[in-house]
Amino acid sequence: MITALSIITPEQGKGIKRLINSLRANKISVELRRARGVCVKHITYTSYNGKINIGKIDKYIGTQRNRLLCAEEYGFPKESGYKRFYSPKFASRLCTNMALKILEKCKNSENITLGLYDPEGSLHGYLARVLEFCCEVYVITDCTEGYRAELDAVMDEFGATAVITKQREELGRCDFIIAPDEIAENLPVREDALVLAARSPKVGTKGLVFSKYYFKMPNGFDKIKPPELSEDYFCSALYTLGSQYELGSIVPTMCSNGSSSQTVQSICAYLERFA
Repeated sequence: MITALSIITPEQGKGIKRLINSLRANKISVELRRARGVCVKHITYTSYNGKINIGKIDKYIGTQRNRLLCAEEYGFPKESGYKRFYSPKFASRLCTNMALKILEKCKNSENITLGLYDPEGSLHGYLARVLEFCCEVYVITDCTEGYRAELDAVMDEFGATAVITKQREELGRCDFIIAPDEIAENLPVREDALVLAARSPKVGTKGLVFSKYYFKMPNGFDKIKPPELSEDYFCSALYTLGSQYELGSIVPTMCSNGSSSQTVQSICAYLERFA
């Protein structure tokens, strides 16, 4: 079961209304919502005095306190054991799925120089898929052994090859860079390179960086999603906690860098200048 917490703080008002609200007991309601084989326990805490009593909701949350779905602005005391749910896995799938769709739709994609920035080595199995479209691929990873084993298998089957290295400098050769992990270091990326990242980089990154993805949430899930939670955050929980692995096949319709949005088609048009 997935547990979500919403906190509502009604307007305090003035004078007698403020006094009445300060005397009212805070209210807790629990609702079970079900859709497509998923059950969400939605706890709504209404605080009339503006204060949150963790002890009052603890019995409803129980063992879910360390993976609780809630708005990002909610802050819990460290000693409470409460922790907002977060996982990068779904965002990584959105990023890599859109990248594959772009390569599939690009004319002459074999002429695009591709970079996979994967320091943690989390993209095993992905190299074979991009080698279907690109002839020049650089994998930048600190886990080179796993990628080399994968490359050996691909070479035996298809005769394809790639450069597996720890050297970040090789990214300077790349027209298109896929980053399924967080970019937490300065990278030698070209100003005209296009970067699809799973998350907004921690440090300033050159190139055209897109890290926000838009997609259509499958029907039914909208009925069980708390209204203050974003669709990508809620689907991340469904994918990670609710075993809704079919969500991992979603291809975003658009991506954004905060100032502009691009579709698969518009990105293809941009990349085709390199091909």
